[in-house]
Amino acid sequence: MKTRLIPLIAACALLAPGPACADLEIGLMPAYNSIPLVVADAKGLYKANGLTVQLVPFTGQLERETALQTGAIDGTVTDLINAIQSWAHGFGARATSVTEGNFGLLSSPSSRLRSLADWKASMGKVRTGLLEDSIVYYITERMLASAGADPSRIELVPIVQLPTRLEMLLAGKIEAACLPEPLATMAAAQGAHRLADSDGMGTIPGILLFTKKALAEKQRDIAAFYRAYDAAVQEVNDNAKAYTDVIVAECQFPPAVKSLMQVPQFSPAFLPPQALVADVAAWMKQKGLVDKVPTYADIVQPGYAAENARTP
Repeated sequence: MKTRLIPLIAACALLAPGPACADLEIGLMPAYNSIPLVVADAKGLYKANGLTVQLVPFTGQLERETALQTGAIDGTVTDLINAIQSWAHGFGARATSVTEGNFGLLSSPSSRLRSLADWKASMGKVRTGLLEDSIVYYITERMLASAGADPSRIELVPIVQLPTRLEMLLAGKIEAACLPEPLATMAAAQGAHRLADSDGMGTIPGILLFTKKALAEKQRDIAAFYRAYDAAVQEVNDNAKAYTDVIVAECQFPPAVKSLMQVPQFSPAFLPPQALVADVAAWMKQKGLVDKVPTYADIVQPGYAAENARTP
Protein backbone atom coordinates (compact mmCIF):
# COMPACT_ATOMS: atom_id res chain seq x y z
CA MET A 1 0.00 0.00 0.00
CA LYS A 2 1.27 3.44 -0.87
CA THR A 3 1.04 6.08 1.85
CA ARG A 4 2.05 9.70 2.24
CA LEU A 5 2.09 11.96 5.25
CA ILE A 6 1.04 15.25 3.67
CA PRO A 7 -1.53 14.88 0.89
CA LEU A 8 -1.36 17.36 -1.95
CA ILE A 9 -4.38 19.32 -3.09
CA ALA A 10 -5.43 18.24 -6.57
CA ALA A 11 -2.58 15.73 -6.64
CA CYS A 12 -4.13 13.78 -9.48
CA ALA A 13 -3.74 16.75 -11.81
CA LEU A 14 -0.01 16.73 -11.17
CA LEU A 15 0.61 13.08 -11.91
CA ALA A 16 2.33 12.02 -15.11
CA PRO A 17 0.42 9.56 -17.29
CA GLY A 18 0.32 6.17 -15.63
CA PRO A 19 -1.86 4.43 -13.07
CA ALA A 20 -5.17 6.16 -12.44
CA CYS A 21 -5.71 8.07 -9.22
CA ALA A 22 -7.47 6.31 -6.38
CA ASP A 23 -11.26 6.30 -6.37
CA LEU A 24 -11.17 7.32 -2.71
CA GLU A 25 -8.49 8.83 -0.49
CA ILE A 26 -9.10 8.13 3.20
CA GLY A 27 -7.23 9.50 6.21
CA LEU A 28 -6.00 7.26 9.04
CA MET A 29 -4.91 7.93 12.62
CA PRO A 30 -2.57 5.81 14.80
CA ALA A 31 -5.44 4.15 16.69
CA TYR A 32 -7.40 0.90 16.69
CA ASN A 33 -10.28 2.39 14.71
CA SER A 34 -8.05 2.48 11.62
CA ILE A 35 -7.48 -1.29 11.68
CA PRO A 36 -10.41 -2.45 9.47
CA LEU A 37 -9.38 0.02 6.75
CA VAL A 38 -5.80 -1.28 6.76
CA VAL A 39 -6.85 -4.93 6.72
CA ALA A 40 -9.28 -4.27 3.86
CA ASP A 41 -6.33 -3.02 1.83
CA ALA A 42 -3.96 -5.81 2.86
CA LYS A 43 -6.54 -8.49 2.05
CA GLY A 44 -7.36 -6.94 -1.33
CA LEU A 45 -10.97 -6.29 -0.36
CA TYR A 46 -11.15 -2.86 -1.96
CA LYS A 47 -9.98 -4.30 -5.26
CA ALA A 48 -12.41 -7.20 -4.89
CA ASN A 49 -15.20 -4.62 -4.74
CA GLY A 50 -13.99 -2.78 -7.83
CA LEU A 51 -12.39 0.06 -5.89
CA THR A 52 -8.96 1.66 -5.48
CA VAL A 53 -8.34 3.32 -2.12
CA GLN A 54 -5.39 5.44 -1.03
CA LEU A 55 -4.94 5.37 2.75
CA VAL A 56 -3.29 8.53 4.06
CA PRO A 57 -1.77 8.40 7.58
CA PHE A 58 -1.78 11.37 9.95
CA THR A 59 -0.40 11.69 13.49
CA GLY A 60 -2.24 14.89 14.42
CA GLN A 61 -5.81 15.97 13.86
CA LEU A 62 -5.02 19.50 12.62
CA GLU A 63 -3.25 18.23 9.51
CA ARG A 64 -6.01 15.68 8.99
CA GLU A 65 -8.81 18.23 9.20
CA THR A 66 -6.96 20.63 6.88
CA ALA A 67 -6.65 17.85 4.32
CA LEU A 68 -10.36 17.09 4.60
CA GLN A 69 -11.49 20.71 4.32
CA THR A 70 -9.27 21.42 1.31
CA GLY A 71 -10.52 18.32 -0.52
CA ALA A 72 -7.13 16.61 -0.48
CA ILE A 73 -8.85 13.53 0.94
CA ASP A 74 -12.42 12.28 0.44
CA GLY A 75 -12.98 11.01 3.94
CA THR A 76 -11.21 10.17 7.16
CA VAL A 77 -11.22 8.37 10.45
CA THR A 78 -12.17 11.19 12.83
CA ASP A 79 -14.83 12.02 15.44
CA LEU A 80 -18.19 13.68 16.02
CA ILE A 81 -16.64 16.91 17.27
CA ASN A 82 -15.04 17.47 13.89
CA ALA A 83 -18.27 16.47 12.13
CA ILE A 84 -20.22 19.05 14.13
CA GLN A 85 -17.56 21.69 13.52
CA SER A 86 -17.79 20.93 9.80
CA TRP A 87 -21.54 21.54 9.98
CA ALA A 88 -21.10 24.74 11.98
CA HIS A 89 -18.64 26.15 9.42
CA GLY A 90 -20.72 25.15 6.41
CA PHE A 91 -18.35 22.50 5.02
CA GLY A 92 -21.09 19.88 4.87
CA ALA A 93 -19.05 16.76 5.66
CA ARG A 94 -21.13 14.06 7.31
CA ALA A 95 -20.61 10.98 9.46
CA THR A 96 -21.39 7.74 7.62
CA SER A 97 -20.57 5.27 10.40
CA VAL A 98 -18.99 4.77 13.80
CA THR A 99 -15.38 3.69 14.12
CA GLU A 100 -14.56 1.56 17.14
CA GLY A 101 -11.63 2.05 19.45
CA ASN A 102 -10.68 2.76 23.03
CA PHE A 103 -8.99 5.58 24.92
CA GLY A 104 -7.14 5.48 28.21
CA LEU A 105 -6.49 8.19 30.80
CA LEU A 106 -3.10 7.58 32.33
CA SER A 107 -0.79 9.27 34.82
CA SER A 108 2.97 9.41 34.39
CA PRO A 109 5.20 6.78 36.05
CA SER A 110 6.37 9.37 38.58
CA SER A 111 2.92 10.83 39.30
CA ARG A 112 1.27 10.96 42.72
CA LEU A 113 -1.92 9.81 40.97
CA ARG A 114 -2.27 6.04 40.88
CA SER A 115 -6.05 5.78 40.58
CA LEU A 116 -9.19 7.88 40.13
CA ALA A 117 -9.50 7.83 43.93
CA ASP A 118 -6.24 9.80 44.02
CA TRP A 119 -7.65 12.23 41.43
CA LYS A 120 -10.77 12.74 43.55
CA ALA A 121 -8.68 13.27 46.71
CA SER A 122 -6.29 15.69 45.04
CA MET A 123 -6.86 19.36 45.76
CA GLY A 124 -4.68 20.79 43.02
CA LYS A 125 -4.73 20.93 39.25
CA VAL A 126 -3.49 18.01 37.18
CA ARG A 127 -1.31 18.93 34.19
CA THR A 128 -2.96 16.84 31.49
CA GLY A 129 -1.83 16.37 27.90
CA LEU A 130 -4.84 16.83 25.65
CA LEU A 131 -5.94 18.88 22.70
CA GLU A 132 -8.31 21.70 23.53
CA ASP A 133 -11.88 21.36 22.26
CA SER A 134 -11.21 17.88 20.92
CA ILE A 135 -12.49 14.34 21.17
CA VAL A 136 -9.87 13.44 23.78
CA TYR A 137 -10.97 16.38 25.92
CA TYR A 138 -14.62 15.28 25.67
CA ILE A 139 -13.78 11.67 26.50
CA THR A 140 -11.52 12.65 29.42
CA GLU A 141 -14.20 14.84 30.96
CA ARG A 142 -16.85 12.15 30.52
CA MET A 143 -14.60 9.43 32.03
CA LEU A 144 -13.83 11.58 35.05
CA ALA A 145 -17.41 12.70 35.59
CA SER A 146 -18.77 9.15 35.37
CA ALA A 147 -16.39 8.11 38.17
CA GLY A 148 -17.24 11.09 40.36
CA ALA A 149 -13.89 12.77 39.72
CA ASP A 150 -13.85 16.52 39.09
CA PRO A 151 -13.04 17.40 35.42
CA SER A 152 -12.32 20.99 36.48
CA ARG A 153 -9.05 19.73 37.99
CA ILE A 154 -7.67 19.39 34.46
CA GLU A 155 -4.89 21.85 33.71
CA LEU A 156 -4.74 21.68 29.94
CA VAL A 157 -1.35 21.15 28.32
CA PRO A 158 -2.10 21.28 24.57
CA ILE A 159 -0.20 18.54 22.71
CA VAL A 160 -1.33 17.91 19.14
CA GLN A 161 0.87 15.00 18.08
CA LEU A 162 0.06 11.67 19.71
CA PRO A 163 3.68 10.36 19.80
CA THR A 164 4.74 13.59 21.54
CA ARG A 165 1.94 13.24 24.09
CA LEU A 166 3.12 9.71 24.87
CA GLU A 167 6.76 10.78 25.20
CA MET A 168 5.95 13.71 27.50
CA LEU A 169 3.80 11.48 29.73
CA LEU A 170 6.53 8.86 30.14
CA ALA A 171 9.14 11.56 30.78
CA GLY A 172 7.01 13.11 33.53
CA LYS A 173 6.74 16.43 31.70
CA ILE A 174 2.96 16.15 32.12
CA GLU A 175 1.18 14.36 34.94
CA ALA A 176 -1.59 12.76 32.91
CA ALA A 177 -2.68 12.22 29.32
CA CYS A 178 -5.50 10.71 27.32
CA LEU A 179 -4.24 8.33 24.62
CA PRO A 180 -5.94 6.03 22.10
CA GLU A 181 -5.19 2.34 22.07
CA PRO A 182 -2.72 0.81 21.57
CA LEU A 183 -0.63 3.80 22.72
CA ALA A 184 -2.36 3.68 26.12
CA THR A 185 -1.29 0.04 26.60
CA MET A 186 2.24 0.90 25.52
CA ALA A 187 2.36 3.72 28.09
CA ALA A 188 1.13 1.38 30.85
CA ALA A 189 3.76 -1.20 29.91
CA GLN A 190 6.41 1.47 30.49
CA GLY A 191 5.19 2.39 33.95
CA ALA A 192 2.30 4.80 33.40
CA HIS A 193 -0.72 4.27 35.66
CA ARG A 194 -4.07 3.60 33.98
CA LEU A 195 -6.67 5.73 35.74
CA ALA A 196 -9.66 5.07 33.49
CA ASP A 197 -10.59 3.93 30.02
CA SER A 198 -13.48 4.56 27.69
CA ASP A 199 -14.82 1.00 27.64
CA GLY A 200 -17.39 1.93 30.25
CA MET A 201 -18.79 4.65 28.00
CA GLY A 202 -20.17 2.19 25.46
CA THR A 203 -19.89 3.67 21.98
CA ILE A 204 -17.32 6.45 21.74
CA PRO A 205 -17.64 9.34 19.26
CA GLY A 206 -15.20 7.99 16.65
CA ILE A 207 -16.59 8.06 13.11
CA LEU A 208 -15.84 7.87 9.42
CA LEU A 209 -16.51 11.26 7.86
CA PHE A 210 -16.88 11.98 4.14
CA THR A 211 -16.84 15.36 2.42
CA LYS A 212 -19.93 16.91 0.88
CA LYS A 213 -18.36 16.55 -2.56
CA ALA A 214 -17.58 12.86 -2.09
CA LEU A 215 -21.09 12.14 -0.80
CA ALA A 216 -22.56 13.89 -3.83
CA GLU A 217 -20.29 12.42 -6.50
CA LYS A 218 -18.96 9.10 -5.21
CA GLN A 219 -21.94 7.26 -3.75
CA ARG A 220 -21.08 4.01 -5.54
CA ASP A 221 -17.46 4.21 -4.42
CA ILE A 222 -18.47 4.81 -0.80
CA ALA A 223 -20.94 1.92 -0.94
CA ALA A 224 -18.16 -0.32 -2.30
CA PHE A 225 -15.84 0.95 0.43
CA TYR A 226 -18.34 -0.16 3.08
CA ARG A 227 -18.72 -3.59 1.51
CA ALA A 228 -14.96 -3.95 1.84
CA TYR A 229 -15.05 -2.51 5.38
CA ASP A 230 -17.61 -5.05 6.60
CA ALA A 231 -15.69 -7.90 5.00
CA ALA A 232 -12.51 -6.61 6.67
CA VAL A 233 -14.24 -6.59 10.06
CA GLN A 234 -14.96 -10.29 9.69
CA GLU A 235 -11.37 -10.91 8.60
CA VAL A 236 -9.96 -9.03 11.59
CA ASN A 237 -12.26 -10.82 14.01
CA ASP A 238 -11.23 -14.21 12.60
CA ASN A 239 -7.53 -13.70 11.82
CA ALA A 240 -6.19 -10.61 13.62
CA LYS A 241 -2.78 -12.15 14.37
CA ALA A 242 -2.12 -12.66 10.67
CA TYR A 243 -2.21 -8.89 10.16
CA THR A 244 -0.13 -7.73 13.13
CA ASP A 245 2.84 -6.58 11.04
CA VAL A 246 0.79 -4.66 8.48
CA ILE A 247 -1.36 -3.07 11.20
CA VAL A 248 1.69 -1.80 13.09
CA ALA A 249 3.32 -0.51 9.92
CA GLU A 250 0.36 1.13 8.20
CA CYS A 251 -1.24 2.57 11.35
CA GLN A 252 2.19 3.97 12.25
CA PHE A 253 2.23 2.37 15.69
CA PRO A 254 5.59 2.30 17.50
CA PRO A 255 7.30 -1.07 16.81
CA ALA A 256 7.21 -1.89 20.54
CA VAL A 257 3.41 -2.09 20.31
CA LYS A 258 3.59 -5.33 18.34
CA SER A 259 4.11 -7.59 21.37
CA LEU A 260 1.51 -5.74 23.45
CA MET A 261 -1.28 -5.21 20.96
CA GLN A 262 -4.62 -6.86 21.68
CA VAL A 263 -6.82 -6.25 18.65
CA PRO A 264 -10.46 -5.89 19.72
CA GLN A 265 -13.48 -7.50 18.10
CA PHE A 266 -15.11 -5.06 15.67
CA SER A 267 -18.73 -4.68 14.57
CA PRO A 268 -19.84 -4.24 10.96
CA ALA A 269 -20.44 -0.58 10.12
CA PHE A 270 -23.22 1.12 12.08
CA LEU A 271 -24.47 4.68 12.47
CA PRO A 272 -23.68 6.88 15.49
CA PRO A 273 -26.46 6.63 18.11
CA GLN A 274 -28.66 9.70 18.29
CA ALA A 275 -28.07 10.07 22.05
CA LEU A 276 -24.31 10.19 21.49
CA VAL A 277 -24.57 12.85 18.78
CA ALA A 278 -26.81 14.92 21.04
CA ASP A 279 -24.43 14.60 24.01
CA VAL A 280 -21.38 15.64 22.01
CA ALA A 281 -23.28 18.58 20.52
CA ALA A 282 -24.47 19.69 23.98
CA TRP A 283 -20.89 19.51 25.30
CA MET A 284 -19.67 21.63 22.39
CA LYS A 285 -22.36 24.23 22.99
CA GLN A 286 -21.44 24.35 26.67
CA LYS A 287 -17.81 24.94 25.67
CA GLY A 288 -18.80 27.71 23.27
CA LEU A 289 -17.67 25.78 20.20
CA VAL A 290 -21.06 26.07 18.47
CA ASP A 291 -23.87 28.61 18.81
CA LYS A 292 -26.65 26.09 18.42
CA VAL A 293 -27.14 22.34 18.54
CA PRO A 294 -27.51 20.58 15.17
CA THR A 295 -30.11 17.97 14.39
CA TYR A 296 -29.10 14.36 13.88
CA ALA A 297 -29.79 14.72 10.15
CA ASP A 298 -27.36 17.66 9.99
CA ILE A 299 -24.49 15.42 11.07
CA VAL A 300 -25.19 11.85 9.99
CA GLN A 301 -25.57 10.50 6.46
CA PRO A 302 -27.58 7.25 6.46
CA GLY A 303 -27.52 4.66 3.71
CA TYR A 304 -24.08 3.12 4.11
CA ALA A 305 -24.25 1.53 7.57
CA ALA A 306 -26.75 -0.21 9.83
CA GLU A 307 -28.76 1.87 12.27
CA ASN A 308 -27.60 -0.16 15.28
CA ALA A 309 -24.42 -1.95 16.24
CA ARG A 310 -24.40 -5.63 15.34
CA THR A 311 -22.63 -8.20 17.51
CA PRO A 312 -19.34 -9.29 15.92
